[in-house]
Amino acid sequence: MKYKTLSQIHAESMSDPEYGAAYEAEESSEQLQETLAAWRKEAGLTSAQVAERMGIKAPTISRIEKNASRMSIQTLIRYARACGVNFKIQQI
Repeated sequence: MKYKTLSQIHAESMSDPEYGAAYEAEESSEQLQETLAAWRKEAGLTSAQVAERMGIKAPTISRIEKNASRMSIQTLIRYARACGVNFKIQQI
């Protein structure tokens, strides 16, 4: 029995449009999570400080950072402003 590597399985699976779309969505979500955490850390803020600036409770920041793809654009803008970040969304 010949085994396939994870890379081979992934490459084959990416040819399935449904799998590819789900993979890209998850990858984008992870990138957004990393970006949010980076904004906060670069600003030298704790999650409690960001929460205070946004007028919400500290545990909500943790939920926002862990489920970034589910937040509204308004919440994203408020989070960015709380971290002192200006950003622009553009098509690439």
